[in-house]
Amino acid sequence: MLISLGIIPAYLVILFIVMVGFDLIFVNSNRLDKEKDYIAKNIENTKNAYNINVEEISLENSGTITQEEVKSNQNIINNIPVVTEDIVLSSINANQTGTGYYSYKTVNLAIYNIDGINRLLYVSPREILNSGRTYSNKTYEYTHGMGQILTSASTVSETGNVEYLQKEVSGEDDKLNTTEQRIYFGLETDDYIATNTKNKQEYDYTSEDGVEHTSTYQGKAGLNLNFLDRLILGITKGDLKLAFSSEITDNSKILLNRNIIDRAKKAMPYLLYDEEPYTVVTEEGKIVWVLDAYTISSNYPFSQYTNIEYNNKTQRINYIRNSVKVIIDAYDGEINYYITDETDPIAMAYSKMYKGLFKKGIPEDISKHFKYPEYLYNVQAELLKIYHNDKVDIIYRADDIWDFAKYNSTKITNATGSVLKPYYVMVKDGEEEKIGLIQNYTPNGRQNLISYLVGVTDGETNKLKLYKFSEDSNIVGPMQLEQQIEQDEAISKEIEQLNTTGTKVTKQMIIVPVENTLLYVEPIYQTALNDPINNVPVLKKVIVASGNKVAIGNSLEEALNNLLSRYAVDIEVQNTDSIEGLIESIIKANNNLKESSGNSNWEMVGTDIQRLQDLINSLEEMYSQQQKNEDKNINEDENVNVNVESSEDSIKNENSLENEF
Repeated sequence: MLISLGIIPAYLVILFIVMVGFDLIFVNSNRLDKEKDYIAKNIENTKNAYNINVEEISLENSGTITQEEVKSNQNIINNIPVVTEDIVLSSINANQTGTGYYSYKTVNLAIYNIDGINRLLYVSPREILNSGRTYSNKTYEYTHGMGQILTSASTVSETGNVEYLQKEVSGEDDKLNTTEQRIYFGLETDDYIATNTKNKQEYDYTSEDGVEHTSTYQGKAGLNLNFLDRLILGITKGDLKLAFSSEITDNSKILLNRNIIDRAKKAMPYLLYDEEPYTVVTEEGKIVWVLDAYTISSNYPFSQYTNIEYNNKTQRINYIRNSVKVIIDAYDGEINYYITDETDPIAMAYSKMYKGLFKKGIPEDISKHFKYPEYLYNVQAELLKIYHNDKVDIIYRADDIWDFAKYNSTKITNATGSVLKPYYVMVKDGEEEKIGLIQNYTPNGRQNLISYLVGVTDGETNKLKLYKFSEDSNIVGPMQLEQQIEQDEAISKEIEQLNTTGTKVTKQMIIVPVENTLLYVEPIYQTALNDPINNVPVLKKVIVASGNKVAIGNSLEEALNNLLSRYAVDIEVQNTDSIEGLIESIIKANNNLKESSGNSNWEMVGTDIQRLQDLINSLEEMYSQQQKNEDKNINEDENVNVNVESSEDSIKNENSLENEF
């Protein structure tokens, strides 16, 4: 025993010495050469694990948008969202809950053909408030939601408020051709209900003339239970009224598990479910919920680890796929699981384990309304900060790291800001108009845009495209644009006039790709703080910018017309590199050159020399520009002094003439 206890520490010490010695002698002499095979595997497997083998498209800066580009992309521009989901949700909950029976938890951006035109609009399901059991004396009357509210994403009313395209509860003249308006399964339906009861009709809505409209449930969902079954269920649920209520008979139906996310989890608990499902209206006129589901793992070989948040917990993974779509009928609660990615081994394993559960081929009338899931997109966009570049030496040295573009929705006081979150807009995918999810990138430590990522869904397939500008392009970033706007006296004055006592001014920016041009759109909202009932943000102004021009208007159309006219303001896109930052980059590049020279890696030596020369040239240009600016400021100061002296001499001469007179 003593010998064994002595051997173990000695073994550990020897192992430590061998590992350190091996690292110093064999690895540190040329670390990149020793690690490049593993780094290459890491790059390849990370892209496969997260499905970020994206299509890359190189772009040249095309400058300011032209009249021809506006004309050829009229529907894209007409559908630029100037109203956010938060504003729509707050407006609906403030103005569309007068009956006290309905609530609105989700707002879905969708494209529907309205009056022969593809329109970008928000769809808001009208669900029953906190489920039927909220009203203890009417437990069996308030059982379901009723229809959906449609609001415009790109236009507002004359007063700047949300523009409603459809808000009629009765469903008459439904613009989406919905035939079954009732919603028994949703996000707010957390409790069970009893339908087809003895004397209770289920409430639908109250018409304008005060008549209450009711119905009875005719769907396939629900359990017909006898007294003993109802007693057992009542004990389980802690509600004995299920057994002893005179309203419930053997012909009544008890609907359980009506929350669609919980319902999906009970049926298939091994998937990770998105917390932002959305509704689609089928060609048959049914309302169905689309729920994205993910397969995850932390055991994919050589793949990079990342953290995700799910159910208020942090999980460490290195594999995620959106391989399953769950379609749930809002009336019947019927669940259908569809596999959309047969290259996912986890999803295919589940398919073989649970025969008949997973289907193939989602109906086209549903799949054409799919959106790129934001949950998955955020994970992929984060990894692409590094893995947009697949060169081993670049990844090893971290020479080409990106960051998300930043934006400050308040007054610019310094160079910091919050991350500009991904946003949905209408984009062109080939000849089709689709909803695209966009994230913008800047080089790490700089403000100018270098790239943007577009996620669209083509039927059942998620597609990512990365649009990259050349490194020497100086595309204005959101923070830079805000600084230019604040420096313009005319535009900043118009915004400042909105900031009156008792109000709050907020703004949001999106960058819309129009062919090879970027169009920056910044809606300005005003909120009345002293009105607790109608304190919903109201659209007051819209700022648009493109290339080196910026304009403001009372609406998007007016602002765009001003941008294309003589009313546009010229802006100067400044380079955000600093001399200090360039010097740091030169020092790093020189150290890289020393390392590659010491390792006799002549390919890397050539790359490092070119990188060092480029940085020195940039430093020389910046230094020359700085000298010119200093000389210009000195000349301006001298001219001011000369003008002051001339003015003083003129005043003296005038005084002497007056005295002589």
